[in-house]
Amino acid sequence: MTSSNPRATFVVNAHAAGGRTGKRWAACEPKMRAAFPTAEIQFTQGVGDGARIAQQAVLRGQELVVAVGGDGTLFEVMNGMLGCEAPDAAPTLGIWPAGSGADFARGQHIPNDAEPICDLLANGTPRLVDVGRIRCHDASGAPVEKYFLNAADFGIGAKVVERLQTRSRLLPGKSSYLWQTLRTLVTFRNPQVSMEIDGVLLDPKTIITVVVANGRYFGGGMCIAPDALIDDGELNLVQVGDLGRIEAMRRLQETFGGQRIEHPDVHYSTCKIIRAASTSRVPIEADGELLGFLPASFEIIPRALNLLLP
Repeated sequence: MTSSNPRATFVVNAHAAGGRTGKRWAACEPKMRAAFPTAEIQFTQGVGDGARIAQQAVLRGQELVVAVGGDGTLFEVMNGMLGCEAPDAAPTLGIWPAGSGADFARGQHIPNDAEPICDLLANGTPRLVDVGRIRCHDASGAPVEKYFLNAADFGIGAKVVERLQTRSRLLPGKSSYLWQTLRTLVTFRNPQVSMEIDGVLLDPKTIITVVVANGRYFGGGMCIAPDALIDDGELNLVQVGDLGRIEAMRRLQETFGGQRIEHPDVHYSTCKIIRAASTSRVPIEADGELLGFLPASFEIIPRALNLLLP
């Protein structure tokens, strides 16, 4: 940002968290107005609006774009910003976590109360961070290329996201994710996948999920990649193998305490690119959004985004 009162656009998903974000925003807006008297506010109405609004803001030369909502809102805004060339200097992304899921913000200690977040947005220093990029195909076979800031996965995690997107979220993020995870475990069959990691082809293996992480948390508070850093030029890979249903439920619970899963068929590593394929129909999600199906590639794009962090 180039001024103490930057040209700012707030992208507000008032429908996030079952409409609670809209109520929170209404209560906090006076503080935001005091901190950013010339800012514009635009509300999303449906899927894709966050990306469109963010892209238009970049093309108009806005210096700061703030995503107000959950991880899905952040995903759309970031993809809108990265999907176009800034006419001048690259804008900065700010995050006001106010949705049912705020896993990236949790991992970076970004506050969600109005006063500290306004202070961060007004006085913070932008930092260059990494993003991940996914290439795959959607259900109709059309190519998909998207960026993710926090984490992607293929396997049961993406199946849970699919259930969450087709059912109303009456429970908060952690409880809703756990409930749908338990329901999905009843019918999910662990697929066999083939993976190539940094050019090394692995033997096919049966997995319940593989997480490709840039941030530490996902799934409403699971610390799935406790060693992940958003500016180290690497992705953190968590391979969860052929675990049974009861064992999987028990091991997933461990991650809420912030520790690694201790199991001989759970493997942690880092990489720059992973390619995966399967003969089964294996879904892929990123930052809580269902994107497509294997085969796919996941790669790190170092220092790709200016982000305001504490």
